[in-house]
Amino acid sequence: MTAPLVRPVPTADPTRLAEAERAAVRAAVEAVLTTGPLIGGPFVAAFEDAFAAYLGSRHCIGVDNGSDALVLALQALGCVAGTEALVPASDGGYAAAAAQAAGLVPVAVDVSPENGLVSVAELERTCSPRVTAVVLTHLHGLAADVKPVVAWARQRGIVVVEDCAQATGARRDGRPVGTFADAAAFSFYPTKNLAAFGDGGAVVTDRADVAEQVRSLRQYGWSESFRITDSRGRNARLDALQAAVLTARLPFLDHNNERRRAIARRYRAVLPPGNLLGPDDDSFVAHHAVVVTPNRDRLREVLATHHVDAAVHYPWLIDEMPGIRLGAPADLPNARAWRDRILSLPCFPTLEETEVDTVVSALAGWQAPVG
Repeated sequence: MTAPLVRPVPTADPTRLAEAERAAVRAAVEAVLTTGPLIGGPFVAAFEDAFAAYLGSRHCIGVDNGSDALVLALQALGCVAGTEALVPASDGGYAAAAAQAAGLVPVAVDVSPENGLVSVAELERTCSPRVTAVVLTHLHGLAADVKPVVAWARQRGIVVVEDCAQATGARRDGRPVGTFADAAAFSFYPTKNLAAFGDGGAVVTDRADVAEQVRSLRQYGWSESFRITDSRGRNARLDALQAAVLTARLPFLDHNNERRRAIARRYRAVLPPGNLLGPDDDSFVAHHAVVVTPNRDRLREVLATHHVDAAVHYPWLIDEMPGIRLGAPADLPNARAWRDRILSLPCFPTLEETEVDTVVSALAGWQAPVG
């Protein structure tokens, strides 16, 4: 007789929504289908206004995805093609790919051995006179220390773009991420903390000139309808359906982030101190629940025996990616060590308590002495 299939505990499941949130999304979709328009119009404007208000920013410009948000932000900030952009070595290549697409030369920056994020010390070691931009990534839901980076960059005439794709709703020094630098890029990919039901993104800035540039660049480089005046323009608009979904889901963001932190809290309780990335406060929104351990492979085996999925975010550094053309040789000892010690556990708002129990049991068993 065949044994019954066991459903594994997934690392993420964007189709699971709490009933109240699902009802809000359904109503939003119905409103777009009933009234339109499907591109631009009041649904996009409503989301842009709501998200800017949530962050306390002056301008939000909806775009088609988080990658284009980075590209358009770099272009709108006036970064000259052929100059260099300092980008994280271990973020999956997203910042480096965007810098290339914007005409810049990416330069890999090592990470801090304490938290896997980029800080001033790593930037200082890598900077050259050719650098015009820094992309500072808030990785795994953990807010980077932005203020010192912005101060360092401004002393050198370098612009800073925050990549907030994995940290929407996180705060640092009492302020939301995305409100410190010259501009910020957000992704609303379906697994993000604030997620669309497809792709979506936004550029956020307090600078009116940058906002005006992004609005033009996202729509062919128009200065007015049907008149292209900027050759860098493209079709990178956020569609009305995704904008309406995001507006409907935004009121649930803080609650969902707290649920993510609560799940991470349960994992942290059964792990040795320091084995789970991120503190238990609002600087961490647990986009990923990352275990940091030299025994990653053994942990992954134990999780598999408990039918728990796990993932490595990310297995390749950018100097190991043939499609990224770096501007200088990379010296990345911290990023390599970090990459080889991280494993992401299941962590999303609608993870069931029984599923969390399963992960906790696996973690407790992994820590138990081998008899």
